[in-house]
Amino acid sequence: MFLRFCFRLIMNNIAEIVLFLYKTGESMLDATIRPYLVQAVCRDMFHDNMSMCNSTHRFYSVQNDVQSNAARYLMYYRILVSIPAVLLGLLCGAWSDRNGRKFPMMVPGIGSVLAVIVYLISMQYEELALPLILIGAATQGIFGKSAVITMAVNSYASDISDSDQRTQKLGRLLAMNFMGLFVGSLLSGTIQDAANIQITLCVVSAFHALSVLAVVFCMPESIPEQTREKDTDSSCTLFSFSGMKQSLVVLCKERKENSRMILIILFICSIINQTCKVGDADVTVLFVQRSPLFWPESWYGYLLSMDYAVMGVCLLLFLPLLSNVFTLPDITIMTIGIFCKLVRSIWAGFCSESWMVYTSVVIGSMAGMISSVIRSLMSKHVQEDELGKTFSLLASGETGSKLLGSVIFTNIYGASVYFFPGFSYMIEAVLYLVMFWMMVWLYREIQFNSNYNLLLAFADKRDYGTDDLDKSGKEIDEITSEPIFPQPLPATTP
Repeated sequence: MFLRFCFRLIMNNIAEIVLFLYKTGESMLDATIRPYLVQAVCRDMFHDNMSMCNSTHRFYSVQNDVQSNAARYLMYYRILVSIPAVLLGLLCGAWSDRNGRKFPMMVPGIGSVLAVIVYLISMQYEELALPLILIGAATQGIFGKSAVITMAVNSYASDISDSDQRTQKLGRLLAMNFMGLFVGSLLSGTIQDAANIQITLCVVSAFHALSVLAVVFCMPESIPEQTREKDTDSSCTLFSFSGMKQSLVVLCKERKENSRMILIILFICSIINQTCKVGDADVTVLFVQRSPLFWPESWYGYLLSMDYAVMGVCLLLFLPLLSNVFTLPDITIMTIGIFCKLVRSIWAGFCSESWMVYTSVVIGSMAGMISSVIRSLMSKHVQEDELGKTFSLLASGETGSKLLGSVIFTNIYGASVYFFPGFSYMIEAVLYLVMFWMMVWLYREIQFNSNYNLLLAFADKRDYGTDDLDKSGKEIDEITSEPIFPQPLPATTP
């Protein structure tokens, strides 16, 4: 009986388990490879004097040169990871609607296992470490990375859940996303301290392999075979651009009540938020390894784990509290997250001790609600048959903005590290200030639409020219508890 209960529990939450396994491995890989890339850049610059990389804190000019070159290679790494993943994510959306969700869920895990093999080879041939690291990054991107699996898992959850349970199902998936990122970052630092980077990468490949095996052996296909055969369209192949066109039309389509502009503003906010988030992560991995902090490589994993943990707690505890108990509007909740991130960015630029870095993470923890609110608001301004296209567009846009954030912020950091290493954080604060003013406009626009619709509703019922005058009067009487038309006075006897 107990085994049957456990089996049923696993099958009912197999999508959450797959996402947790993949995100744990992905977080471990990112937290391990980025500091390793910085060390590989240093060894490439001083291959004749490897000891220099262990004592860069003694040579200030050398430290700045290493940081500047590492920022450039982090940009290359992000380009190779992001661009192929964005394209594949947009192409796979419509294809998976007709052919099933399992294959897109397996592909990113397979690509990560192959990338880990390349990273391990780079450690055996240090003179080729940098090109091999970039090849590993390209392998992850070509196989879709998180863009494809996020699209596939959310689509799978929508397929198997009823409409009244879908929000709860998608909420659990988002919680598993944060939980996987937290566990992976923590394991990255812990295993590197206890063993070495090679063992860490082997554990990464184990998590990704388990996610693939879980899909193959435990996950039933959400789209029946009969439906797949019926909906088969020879023009919609995996590399057909028709699916990409359908997703992009969501933003361009003419809509009533200025909803198109609202969608565009929300999409831009999503891009800005993800750009700053990834740029912040790439800058931080460099910032904490220079003076005056000089963190060891494993500490960056601890910082990421704390960042994901506090954001997950805020998402699971404070978001329902603000929404359900205090009944704050979505725009207000998002503005709170933006304000916290704004304060965090300014604080981070002046961190000179480790406790200040960890404090900055706590200050910005409410920013985890921004993405959730954006998805909620966008889903309320599109039709039901456009939800899948909308989430596919968001996932691909967020993946593409990772590239944008890496390019912008690593170049700014590389140029400003010589006079003010925290300058990138100030640019981030400016972008969040722009988002804040966009939310002010959005709040006024949504309030205006709501009030306008309310006025129209009452105006329709108070229209004296309708044929159903008596019926309209009765309906409004029920709503207002007051008669609209004057009642005749009771007859009096002389």
